[in-house]
Amino acid sequence: MVRTVRAAGVAAGVFFSLLVLACGCQRERAAAPERKEANPLIRLSLRFTTGQTATYKATAEADRSIEWVGPASSKPAGYADGRTGSHVELVFEQQVERIREDGNAILLITVKALTFRSEVQNKITLDFDSSRPEDRSHPLAALIGQSYRLEMSPKGQVVAVIDAGIIRQAVPAGSPAYNVATRLLSNEAIQDRHALPPLSALKEDSVEPGQTWSDLKSFSFGEMGVKGFERVYTLAEIRQDDGRSAVVEMKAIPSAAMAEEMHQRQADSPLSGLFDNTEKYTGRLDLDLDRGQVREYVDEMQVEWVVVDPAVMRDPTAQPRGMKMGAKRLDRLELVP
Repeated sequence: MVRTVRAAGVAAGVFFSLLVLACGCQRERAAAPERKEANPLIRLSLRFTTGQTATYKATAEADRSIEWVGPASSKPAGYADGRTGSHVELVFEQQVERIREDGNAILLITVKALTFRSEVQNKITLDFDSSRPEDRSHPLAALIGQSYRLEMSPKGQVVAVIDAGIIRQAVPAGSPAYNVATRLLSNEAIQDRHALPPLSALKEDSVEPGQTWSDLKSFSFGEMGVKGFERVYTLAEIRQDDGRSAVVEMKAIPSAAMAEEMHQRQADSPLSGLFDNTEKYTGRLDLDLDRGQVREYVDEMQVEWVVVDPAVMRDPTAQPRGMKMGAKRLDRLELVP
């Protein structure tokens, strides 16, 4: 009986000790600092107010270049290095005419200034600047003061281009200037000028700093094939300098989703297997959170190919020769103070 009592006492002592330990742990846990709250969610979208106006400058560049690599004596007859491309700067006033029930806005876009320069094989083919007095009689000067409308969602998507017919007819047909105006005012060009992919690609209404999302983009380069990218966007920071603004950084990577299609198109290229390439594709959006408007948006892609002479590939002792080809695309939208 004594042994039983002692055993029970020991068991009770162990239980009491465990109970004290457990209570002590609970007190320690209760006294521990609370877990920090998650980063606050940021709503990334445009805000429209009827009558709201802003002035922007849209810049678009598209360039292609070719350069010989190797001894000058080995250049093919008639070959010449060169650059071909265009540079456009269009300043416009944007006015919110009305807001639809779904939140989309009808925007009136009025052209305030225009600069256009085109180049073919290092030769300037057209050079227009509406700020130059001598260019006031140029056919492209007829675009200054003309307008078109578009419907835009709070996510920066151009839903529709509206009544652009009048401005498209402002430049007389049958001239190089008419061809330029047609390109600048096509539905595709207007959408590229005003659309904001970092916002339209976002599925959620709000994100937190450091969060990422993405979309797909492809470019065609003729005989050099097609390149597909996954544009990965990151909410990099919230700035407090001149009001509160969100900075979204973009860095593109080769698209795995488009890889098979790209591979097939590359295989169809007559130059397939003869070149190597490098690319850099980045972007940035600075969004004013207090006013719900864009401060700046940049999307820039650069790619370079080195095309090797097939004869060199067959003869390891031959001196390297070939061509270096490059392409550049730039779209920038910036608020004019």
